[in-house]
Amino acid sequence: MSASIAVQAALILLREGLEAILVLAALAALLRKLAPERIGALWAGAGLGLLASLLAAGAYAAWRGGVHDDFVEGITCLAAAGLMLWTGGFLWRRADPRAWGAALTRQAQAALSADRVPVALGLIGFLAVFREGAETALFLAALGTEESMAGMLAGLAAGAAGLALLWWLLIRAAVRIPLRPLFRATSLFLLFMAARLVAAGIQEFQEQALVSFNPVSLPEVAEAIGVSPSWEGLAAQLLVLGGVGLVLAWPRRAAVPGHAAAE
Repeated sequence: MSASIAVQAALILLREGLEAILVLAALAALLRKLAPERIGALWAGAGLGLLASLLAAGAYAAWRGGVHDDFVEGITCLAAAGLMLWTGGFLWRRADPRAWGAALTRQAQAALSADRVPVALGLIGFLAVFREGAETALFLAALGTEESMAGMLAGLAAGAAGLALLWWLLIRAAVRIPLRPLFRATSLFLLFMAARLVAAGIQEFQEQALVSFNPVSLPEVAEAIGVSPSWEGLAAQLLVLGGVGLVLAWPRRAAVPGHAAAE
């Protein structure tokens, strides 16, 4: 179980940190061309975002330590699942790397044209890091217990090392990697984790007799990948997967002509 927690923690940190690194690297590359004197504001905002994320994680850990029960565990799992569903669907429907880059370009250009350019850039850097950091704290809280803390720390260390290596490679390669398959893979991972956490949340409520428990016979491999061992949890997972299927299959809007020209 500790090894499983370590792998999940590392993957969560890699996925959340990956998106923040891509945002910062793309903005930094743009600023080097348009306004190199403004890069310091971006880094300052990112640093404050990291500090705020650590403070948020510490506050959440302290609060959870004071109120540690199955109900809180269930709510945490479902909240994390909701965030993963939203983020995974968002990334999937915006997997076109040209449109993604164009959106970042428009955001940075708007900041550069504002009266308080350093403040605007700092806010972009802060929100890019803090949004991912805050979500990471919530996701990890859904995985963590006293018994799994060692595995989680090992996973976080591995994930941090992977992010450091990835950052070095991104800077070396000028962020020229295929974003479409990358975003597709990470969005599918998030949706998979959301389905797992929905089942985990239902199980926490079942342990308090808040939800009935009717067992379903499953192969060991199915339970190992997170399929719920109860009909109630399995029904919740199927509802989630059905909604995910609709989102993934829903046609995207056609690009706006002006945006297409910008791309």
